[in-house]
Amino acid sequence: MRDGGFPVDDEDVLETMARMLAAAGETEAASLIRSGRCKFEWDHRDNWNGGTDCYVLRIAIAAENFVAIGDRKTALEGVIVKRLEEAASQFGTDWYSVALSPMIVSMPGRPDLEGGPVSYSVRRAIIDLLRQEDVPWRGELSDVDFLAPVFDLDVMPSHDSRFKTAGQDIWQHRVNNPEDWPDDWIFTDERFNLLGGPDVTFLAFVERLVAPKVRPDRKLASAMVQRMNEELRRTSWTLVERETLAGDIRYRAEPFEPVLLRSLQTMRASAAILSSSWMHQELERIEAAIDTDPALAIGTAKEMVETCCKHIVDALNIPLPANPDMPDLTKAVLKALKLVPEGISDEAKGAETIKRTLSSLGQITKGLAELRKLYGTGHGRSSVHRGLTARHARLAVNSASAFVEFVSSTYLARKTPMPQDKP
Repeated sequence: MRDGGFPVDDEDVLETMARMLAAAGETEAASLIRSGRCKFEWDHRDNWNGGTDCYVLRIAIAAENFVAIGDRKTALEGVIVKRLEEAASQFGTDWYSVALSPMIVSMPGRPDLEGGPVSYSVRRAIIDLLRQEDVPWRGELSDVDFLAPVFDLDVMPSHDSRFKTAGQDIWQHRVNNPEDWPDDWIFTDERFNLLGGPDVTFLAFVERLVAPKVRPDRKLASAMVQRMNEELRRTSWTLVERETLAGDIRYRAEPFEPVLLRSLQTMRASAAILSSSWMHQELERIEAAIDTDPALAIGTAKEMVETCCKHIVDALNIPLPANPDMPDLTKAVLKALKLVPEGISDEAKGAETIKRTLSSLGQITKGLAELRKLYGTGHGRSSVHRGLTARHARLAVNSASAFVEFVSSTYLARKTPMPQDKP
């Protein structure tokens, strides 16, 4: 896309600006370029120097970020436009300004698709992928049947004067006379504007690409998802596999959270260390529930820690009191692995810091047990009870991951001790 008057793509200029800002220590401004929806617009022509074109770089950012910027908006715009002018000066003497604004995102019935932008480069990469691998975007359906759930074809205009709606237009030239238009017509039709239209619409289109009725071959759909996720995750989105009530596999676009993903991967690795199929099942429950049922995710995070400890208890034949509660169980495991503060001599370097850290490790399990008791599953609730939200569930899962990773890796190290092995 070349809307900024440059002899190169706008994306190349934006990437250069982001790198310049980052190198200068202006990390906040750089992040706005990378995470915002950026678009150059021609504004007007000034008479200076025989005629100078004036462009505006509009950067739409998440509403929460826009509010957080507050009075610093003008200053940030100035920082960004300075780097823009430096990057653009090699191409001519056009004038540029920058305007930050809150991003408008909405799609009736799909509030889950409201989030950060899907950049032009990512959209381009996904479209190029479909073209290069000769994947029919409509799958097993007709063009009209594919597009109807995403676009209102009865309201969109026709390019053929004989018809009133886009639906009739597409049927005529893709069903009745299928040779009229090329197979990839959708990618360049401005009515659908896949490269520059609303993010939620593009994400809904991507979901549609791998819907069961569109792509009934699960193996093919899974391969497409894997390739598209490589691009989508660059803009903090990902396609996640979900099972419908009918038993079909459906992929949903969801915000991509690297920290949460790492926690889940860490616990999956810990389950492998302990050869625990039950921990794998608990992980599946956490992944499915973290946004839709935070109480279940919190309860399962606590159970994950409990399962991890019980596996180590059984493997090391650790003596326990009858019917141990969570604190008894974790304390016994930490003591057996020599991870209790009492196991650190006062002469050890950084003894007090190590002791405080190990004490905090034990507090994680106590906090999880209390969260589950107060808000998680497993107990009846009054009619006025209010549970926690998905962000609290993420806190519980990330905390559980820290405990499980350290304890399981220490258990593995104790099985194959090294001379330098220390708590």
